[in-house]
This record gives sequence, C-alpha cells and structure tokens, in this order.
Amino acid sequence: MVSQKHGRLAILQSAEEKSIWKRIISRLELSFTETFLATEWRDVVLGQAVADADGYLAAKRPGRGRALGHLQKAQVWQAIDEFTSELASRKLWTYDSICVEAARILAESPSKPYGHVVVDEAQDLHPVRWRLLRAAVSEGPDDLFIAGDTHQRIYGATVSLRSLGIRVAGRSSRLTINYRTTAEILGWSLGLLAGQRVDDMDEGLESLSGCRSDVHGSPPRTAAYATKAREMDELAARVRTWLDSGVAPAEVGVAARSNTLVDDAVTALRRVGIAAGSLAQVLPGDAVRVGTMHRMKGLEFRCVAVIGAGEHQMPMAGAVTPVEEDKSLHAADLQRERCLIFVACTRAREDLHVSWHGNPSPYLTPLL
Repeated sequence: MVSQKHGRLAILQSAEEKSIWKRIISRLELSFTETFLATEWRDVVLGQAVADADGYLAAKRPGRGRALGHLQKAQVWQAIDEFTSELASRKLWTYDSICVEAARILAESPSKPYGHVVVDEAQDLHPVRWRLLRAAVSEGPDDLFIAGDTHQRIYGATVSLRSLGIRVAGRSSRLTINYRTTAEILGWSLGLLAGQRVDDMDEGLESLSGCRSDVHGSPPRTAAYATKAREMDELAARVRTWLDSGVAPAEVGVAARSNTLVDDAVTALRRVGIAAGSLAQVLPGDAVRVGTMHRMKGLEFRCVAVIGAGEHQMPMAGAVTPVEEDKSLHAADLQRERCLIFVACTRAREDLHVSWHGNPSPYLTPLL
C-alpha cells in the first residue's frame, strides 16, 4: 500500500539509525543515549500516534523507566523532530513508519480491503501494527479474531487494546487446557514464570492459574556440565537415545539462545553421524531441527533439548537494557528473556531436557 503511493521504499538499517541518533545527540549536546531516544520515538511517539510537540509534552509514558521534566521532554522532542526530518529528507523508512503510513492510508480510504482479520501471536505486536490491523477492516461483528498469550511475549511492547480502539472486554474467552505438552512439562515450565506480573493486553493482569494438561509423561530432566564441549557431547548422546527409541529425527528439536550455540549443536550432532541442521535453512525430513529460541516459536516436537541455559546466556546481556539507562525497560527485557526460555521449553510434547555449562540461569535456580 505504501509503495503504491510513494514508490519504492528505502529501509533504514539499524546501524545507520544508531549513527543518526548519535549525531543528533552530539549536535544538541544531550545526555540521552541513542537507545533511549530510539525507544522513546518508537514506543511513545509512534506508539501513541503523537503528531507534534504539544502532543508529546502531554503524552503519558507508561512503561518508560526514566521520568522526564518539561525541559527534558522539549529536548527529546527536538531530537526526535530532527531524526524524522532527516528520514523525510533522505526518503528513508523504518518498518514501524511504514506501518504508520499504511494505517493512515487505510483510515482515509472510504472502503476497507478486508472483511475479517485473524491475528495469531497477538502478544508480540507493537501498537503501530495494531493500528494498521484496526484500519484494515470496518468495525463490526467478527471484524477481528485475536489469539494470544502474553506469557509468550518475546518481541513486542506492552499494549492496551482498549486505547487502540479494539474492544475485547466482555468479548474474550480464557483458554486453560494445554493440548501440546504433558502435565509434567507444563507444570515445570510454569515454574519459570512464577511470581511474574504479566499484563492481559487490556490494562489488566493475566494469570496462568487453572491451566492444565490432561496428558502425563516423564518429568523434565536438567543437567549441568563443566564445559560447553562436554554439554555438546551429552546433547549428541541424548538425541541418539531419542532416535534409538523410535522418535523420528524431524520430531526432535534443539533450542539455543544464540546462533553460535546453534552452530555448535549442529556440528556436535553431525560429528556422531546424526543428520541435523539449522531452522534458518530449509531442512530435509530426516534431520534433527536446531534453532534459536526465537525460531522455535510456533513449532512443536516430541522431544526437545534446551541447551546453553546458563547464567551468561539466559538472560543474554546484549538483549537487556542497562538498569541505569532505563529501569522500566530493563525489567521488561528481563521478563522477555524469561518468557523466551518458557516458550522454548513448552515446544516439547513428550520429553524435555534442559542443560547448561557453568552456572545455571537465575531463571532455573528456583526449579533445581
């Protein structure tokens, strides 16, 4: 829709975006970091459809850990205004700004392109994407069907559907029966999220109380190793045991936090003659699937090995905003990392094996 109106779109790459913010910070002599400004632009300005300085000064900033006074807000807006002006002058777009423009085009159109919209994995969508979906279909019966689980949020920001014009109060149903995993795997995995306050996407809190599985099996296994090499050797032995018991290779999944560990696992499996490959590639039917925890989302396997669940991998330092930079965002990042290992573990239908080398992740220690 946007390219039809504006022609071919040039997408701003992340490295160049960071460079632009740094130049603006230096030119205006600001005390903010490029990460803070980029998140403020994305989550507050774009997220709340703020159009001008007055709108930003009046905007609430829920979930933003650093409080801003009037003068600081004026400084932030000046930086954001310069950033968006540079993008406009260079005809550069981000995926979020494309969504904003697409939503504007649809909102101004007298007719909508769709009669119904079905949304899966709803918890991971940013407000700009919700505005696009809302604008794509006229409001009415069966306009939007939404399925989501905020305990599995591994991408998106917290949203309020109510604030986006999507009414779910009194029209939603809570699902409590898990049809994928055994009761033992589900119960153990729920322990990863114990004590976490998780929103319900409509300005309330969600709960996992009452969730159950009616299928039973073996409890999950955990194992610690002194070195990564030993962990990889034992992974190969575990996968071989599954295969020898009659599990098809494609029904075995191996989840890791990083691409490097994915490559290590593929190498370890192939070294002992087990066909294996990365989920980043098209794989033959007779290969064990190895992927990052993000790539495991939406998939399921009879047997799953979650590897590298150590203190330096979960949470991954590079994925967590420093607490001194933004306390609220830091907490959200930590919870997202916790949800990520929860997603990885609940890909297993029958058997789950979780391992690490060195010290375990702090997310695991209450369960050990």
